[in-house]
Amino acid sequence: MTPRLLTIALLLTLGAAQAQNQPVQVPDDLRALVQQANTNYPTLKQQQQQIQAGEVRVDIARTAMRPNVNLNGNYTYVTPVPQFAIPINGQDVVAKLAPNNNVNANVSVGQTIYDFGRTDAAIRQATDNVQLLRRNFELTQQSLAYQVAAAYYGVGFLQRGLIVQDSVIRTASANVKLLSTRLQNGDALQYDVLTEAVRVKAAQNRKIEIQNQLERQLAVLTYLTGNPQPETSRAIEQFQLGSQSGTVSLFDLNGQFQTAVAGNKAVLLAQDQVRAAETEVLVNSRAGQPSITFSGSAGYKNGYPLQVEKLRANTAAGINFIAPLYAGKRYRLQNQAAQLTLNASRYAVENTSAQLRQSIAQVNADIRSNQTRLTNLETQVRQAQQALQIANARLRNGVITNVELQSAEVGVEEAQLGQLNFQYQLMLNQLELKRLLGENLF
Repeated sequence: MTPRLLTIALLLTLGAAQAQNQPVQVPDDLRALVQQANTNYPTLKQQQQQIQAGEVRVDIARTAMRPNVNLNGNYTYVTPVPQFAIPINGQDVVAKLAPNNNVNANVSVGQTIYDFGRTDAAIRQATDNVQLLRRNFELTQQSLAYQVAAAYYGVGFLQRGLIVQDSVIRTASANVKLLSTRLQNGDALQYDVLTEAVRVKAAQNRKIEIQNQLERQLAVLTYLTGNPQPETSRAIEQFQLGSQSGTVSLFDLNGQFQTAVAGNKAVLLAQDQVRAAETEVLVNSRAGQPSITFSGSAGYKNGYPLQVEKLRANTAAGINFIAPLYAGKRYRLQNQAAQLTLNASRYAVENTSAQLRQSIAQVNADIRSNQTRLTNLETQVRQAQQALQIANARLRNGVITNVELQSAEVGVEEAQLGQLNFQYQLMLNQLELKRLLGENLF
């Protein structure tokens, strides 16, 4: 067996077989990357602050039924003021009906006694908004985890592809040297040398492209995790040449679709939006309701008759009743708009569910296709290996040329690269199915 055949055989025997229906295993370094993303990703930090702000708004809505206490002070200078003269003991005494210096200082209290459910509706609306923010946070967090996983497995796929491409370059470069020597001895043609040299350049360009894609994937990981040097040492282990494809279970859309609906984050968000729209209808229906409030004050003021400049203690208390009578159809139009928004939200749930069914059906189709092609490629790799063994034997017997042997080697390498590609695609399909079902990555 030639050294080239030994190298290919070694590559084909790397890795353990995947078990049937085995779930996606999450390496420790991928777990660490997801945790870093959850800690450092700016959008998550932004949404956490929005949730906290929403919770504060719930507390603000609750304060509507609490009393308001104010310290009030007012000073006004007025001139002239109404006054008249009274003759007393032969002299005119001026009597003022109002002071020039008007002073009023008091502590006032106001509180809503009953507002026919408006405050309760406002609290419920603020609570629903917080739930929407939390659901968006969960959706972002889940999507982030799967983005990190996709980039991580992409790194492993490209790293393994570089190994195969390096093998192609080494083999082609060795063949160029061999053919150049044979050309000098008259055993090869210039065409053979040039053909193999072109193959080397093409393989080197493919390696540059793969290296570029690898750097881009690492840049994505850095952006998502905030780590300038993300740890991906075990990513390459997820793609082994020669491993068996096994069987990946398809999702039963007919029997288990409601389970998918119950877990999908996008559907849950749409359902939360329906509840928020229902609350909006409630808020608008109560916007035109009456309100009963209490108001009171205690303090000092002047302006009382006979001694208008003297400050005197005073208190006041009362009950206020306000019932809107006419607002230019505003309340009715608000109710109409809220009801239309509610109807739209309900249709959005139906649309999101339909999109979920479509997405799962497409992932099922991709899994079925990629699994079949991967199985075919496993056969193709074995056949290409056998063809290479035959070509080596025929070359030793002088039946074929070195160029024909190279063709057999190319067949093995192309089958290997195809096998890696469909392993990667199948991995992405499994991740996408887990995401659609609302499952956490780990």
